[in-house]
Amino acid sequence: MRSIFILIFIANVVLAFISLAVLPSRVAIHFGWGGIADNWAPNYINTLIFIGLNTFLFFSLYFSPRLVFKFPARWINLPDKQYWLTENNKPKAQAILASFIWEFGIALFLFLLVVELLTFQANLSQPVRLNEKLFFSALVLFLLYTAYWCIKFFRAFRVSGGKEGVR
Repeated sequence: MRSIFILIFIANVVLAFISLAVLPSRVAIHFGWGGIADNWAPNYINTLIFIGLNTFLFFSLYFSPRLVFKFPARWINLPDKQYWLTENNKPKAQAILASFIWEFGIALFLFLLVVELLTFQANLSQPVRLNEKLFFSALVLFLLYTAYWCIKFFRAFRVSGGKEGVR
């Protein structure tokens, strides 16, 4: 799971650099209704935005499973946290959390990859226009997956009858 997470992050960064080399010097970085470009910037700004966002999200998601358990228990919000935050159960909780966060990271980076590709495609078309159907389809899929992921996450940390929940 972690390897896929890292590979999709790398794919996003590579695509950002490709866009720097391929797209015109001035690109649309925001689109309004109808997919019409309503904000423009130099190409390098577009690249910096995508690389900065992807890098920030990567490091936030990659290190959070380890860091979250360094905080006091009152700051950690997990289902049945009294069970999961005991010294015996913390390693398993950390492993489950890491798996879930990396899984969500894969979905997030896939969504961002689609956004990046749509932005790339829009800036190569004449007139510059975002494919809203594909964008909203990807957004709805990501939001539906997020709802599914949340339910799965809470079920994985649910404790019933003294046993941890089954994923």
